[in-house]
Amino acid sequence: LIHAATMVTAGVYLVARFLPFYQCSEIALPIVAWGGALTALLAATIGMAQFDIKRIMAYSTVSQLGYMFAGLGVLNASFEPNAAAGAAFHVFTHAFFKATLFLACGAVMHGFAGQLDLRKLSGLIKVPGWKIVSIAMLIGCLNLAGFPFTAGFFSKDMILANAFSNGHLQIIGWILLLTAGLTAYYTFRVFFRVFVGPVEYHPGDEVHASHGDDGHGHGDHAHADHGHGDAHAAKAGDHGHDFHPHAPGWAINTVLAALAVCSLAAAGLYYIHWADGLIGMSATAVIAHAPTEHAHATLFGQDPHKIMYYVSGVVGAVGILVAFLLHYVGRKTAATSAADRFIIPGITSAAQHKWYVDEFYNWIVRRPLLVLAHIFYLIDKLLIDGMVDLVGALPRSAGTGLRPAQSGVMHGYAVSMACGIAILAVVALFLLN
Repeated sequence: LIHAATMVTAGVYLVARFLPFYQCSEIALPIVAWGGALTALLAATIGMAQFDIKRIMAYSTVSQLGYMFAGLGVLNASFEPNAAAGAAFHVFTHAFFKATLFLACGAVMHGFAGQLDLRKLSGLIKVPGWKIVSIAMLIGCLNLAGFPFTAGFFSKDMILANAFSNGHLQIIGWILLLTAGLTAYYTFRVFFRVFVGPVEYHPGDEVHASHGDDGHGHGDHAHADHGHGDAHAAKAGDHGHDFHPHAPGWAINTVLAALAVCSLAAAGLYYIHWADGLIGMSATAVIAHAPTEHAHATLFGQDPHKIMYYVSGVVGAVGILVAFLLHYVGRKTAATSAADRFIIPGITSAAQHKWYVDEFYNWIVRRPLLVLAHIFYLIDKLLIDGMVDLVGALPRSAGTGLRPAQSGVMHGYAVSMACGIAILAVVALFLLN
């Protein structure tokens, strides 16, 4: 809940409340819009290539955050009463359906000994005890994909419509629309691979620690899959023994059901006047200082706010259809699908490695800073500390040299006096000559 609703979206809330400050510059909000749109697209392409279902949802969160920031950034030239409300509404709806998706993935992880690889899970809706999780996952996927009349559909549409209404940043609308199609695809890629299709599952690495309890501590869940015969157990027996998944109990199912219902019910809030309610004075202040004339663009010759329902609905349906054809139709095993024929060498690998963003950061930022840190450490240790130590050593050395002159021995003082007199005599003789 923290990850989906509060912590990662705090920046969106901050920008929404500080909109009047961003309006002080003509380039501030366009920078926010471009940063959000490119983030949404980049994270979506990464999510398409991942196999860990929780990682897919994590990159989906990054992508949706980009959507939210883009929704705030396109306000710069649209100045419509609900311009900023789309991003704020998406923060609200995203909290429900993304929490549903994450917790559904967590239930799968818990029940299958830590397994999250979509190539090793399939047909969970047919496994006893997993229908509620599967239905909740479906509702979350429909929201994330922007399926018509879900909460995610309305909040995404508000952002897309505002983007296309901004005549100066309409290209961002096209980027976000493409991202919406990719989102629908990778979302239902998970659903069609993991929750429907032939029944097959392989336990994760935690099976060694938990197997001893499977036949005793889980009650009826321990042998819930016996109704499917030995075929499924054979497919899951790659660790040398049969594996019986632990279906979630009433606590997990209740939470998932409540979140799924809220994900659908939140759609009704679309009909509230958001500019006066959710954003409050931030949007009102921006609109009050907006120029009286602005560029209001059209999409296919129509008002974006009226036609976007159909455009985004078609784009989302296409994404779901592609996922259905590539990851459900004709699939016989969990590990393979029709999508395997469309792997592009180099590009697919780069997307799986997150476009080497971490490696780029490591070589361009981290390693140079590490080298500089060692250099500055040596400068500090040898030069700065050396100078300080020298200042401290000089008085000590002087004191050590003068210490014999103050020994308290009488004949030592006599010798010193005699040497002093001899030196003065030599000096006087030299000056007289």
